[in-house]
Amino acid sequence: MCVSQAGFTLGNVVGMYLAQNYDVPNISKKIEAFKKDVEAKKKPPE
Repeated sequence: MCVSQAGFTLGNVVGMYLAQNYDVPNISKKIEAFKKDVEAKKKPPE
C-alpha cells in the first residue's frame, strides 16, 4: 500500500469515527443556505 492510499484510508476511518461520535454540521445544508442568501441579496428590492 503506498503512502497516498494509507492517507486516504486513515482519513476515511477518522472521518467515519468523527461523524458517528460527534455532532458534525451538515456542510451541504450550510452551502445551500448561503446560496439562497446570496440570491436574495442579488435581487433588487421591489
